[in-house]
Amino acid sequence: MKVLFRGGGVLRMDSQHTTIPVGYVLVEDGRITAVGPVREAPADTEVNHVEDVSGCWVVPGLINMHQHHWYQLLKGISPGLYLEEWVDEILRPASEALTLDDFLVSMRLAAADMLTTGTTTFFNHSVVETPAAWVDDLATVSVGTGIRQVLGKEVRATTRRTPPDEHRVHIERLLRDYPVRADSLFGVALAIETGEHWLRSGTMTEELAAYVTRLVAEFDVPVSDHVTGGTSFRSVADFRRRTGSGEVEWLARRGLLTQRMLLAHAVWITDDEVLSATASGATVVTCPSSSAFTAGGVPPVRSWLASGLNVAVGTDGPMVNDSLDMLGQLRECFLLQNVKYLTPAAVPIDTLWAMATRNGAKALGMDGQLGEITPGASADLAVFDLDDPRYGGALNPPANLVLSGGQREARTVMVRGEIVKDAGGLRTIDVPEALRESRERARELVARAGLRVDRAGTQSP
Repeated sequence: MKVLFRGGGVLRMDSQHTTIPVGYVLVEDGRITAVGPVREAPADTEVNHVEDVSGCWVVPGLINMHQHHWYQLLKGISPGLYLEEWVDEILRPASEALTLDDFLVSMRLAAADMLTTGTTTFFNHSVVETPAAWVDDLATVSVGTGIRQVLGKEVRATTRRTPPDEHRVHIERLLRDYPVRADSLFGVALAIETGEHWLRSGTMTEELAAYVTRLVAEFDVPVSDHVTGGTSFRSVADFRRRTGSGEVEWLARRGLLTQRMLLAHAVWITDDEVLSATASGATVVTCPSSSAFTAGGVPPVRSWLASGLNVAVGTDGPMVNDSLDMLGQLRECFLLQNVKYLTPAAVPIDTLWAMATRNGAKALGMDGQLGEITPGASADLAVFDLDDPRYGGALNPPANLVLSGGQREARTVMVRGEIVKDAGGLRTIDVPEALRESRERARELVARAGLRVDRAGTQSP
């Protein structure tokens, strides 16, 4: 099957960040086979299907490197809380009340949200205990949506739903059954928690850290960790008092700081820890909206980039951000960095695009396979129509797409060579049904967990 995208701009995100004002992209059997100026495009008779993208820009499918899919059910109930309060008042009761049906229904809704806004790959960091059967069912539902998911399977020293020994057997089985590959729509990696709450509760131990280090080396998978994602004068300071070190330093001493480590948030890591992370090849995943949402601080992204650190972008879960729009994340990152450094365009537009595409691919170990429009890469593409008043004269499309307008809806989205969204909507998800089921599940989850929905954002300064 040959599909030709013809007549629009192309943001290649190759190593030179090449743009083609009027170009084409040829896709065959799930991969990009050619890209160039439109005058070099093959004839219509040489392909099976032509997508006329005149007036549009074709970009690599966006890569959301930090997300929690089931939070999609509970948007809107968390404003006004510091992270530590949110963990106690929202996350803990909600996770304890979560059912398998909640877990699966929310997958379709989260995928619909992400695909609609151009995200084709996401890393799903699990913070709730997920029995192996839940993961198998999640894989089936996730693949059916057409999005590519890498699930960070939680690793715990203490477990509630599964005996600890069985928990480890299941983890290793899942790692074998679902390898993380660009040609697969579902893979299993690892997620750990080393913050203050987790050490205090005994969920993370020295022995568990050694076990995770072995798994990462044996299966060669990414491992995600929430690092200094809390409030600087609360859990972040408490961790340093408890351990006598920073959180990245703690990981390094236990052999966990490698090129497979994903340091989510990392707002308050020290300069020395930045140097250590850079030397190790680790990735920092910044979640600018989430950090702002919980008053967790503005991360020093410009300084990280200057050090040579690989920086990717995540939305975090939409209970502590309320949006999965990756281009919206880039806009907020752009603005917040200007304020932090009192410098216009402190992080340039082309760098922001790299953070949402090729840097995420590097973090996953998929350099050259995802996050760029180059021959041989997976055909993961998003097409955005700039024929809209929000984009003004559209003189600088890469900047217009990030900075202009509100919610950005992709006109066409392709994952692994399959068109999953076109101008008529999503082909893989019955959106009205997903909304109906999800809203019903959300109401029931709130009731079971005893959550308040009328207090959000009402706290006095």
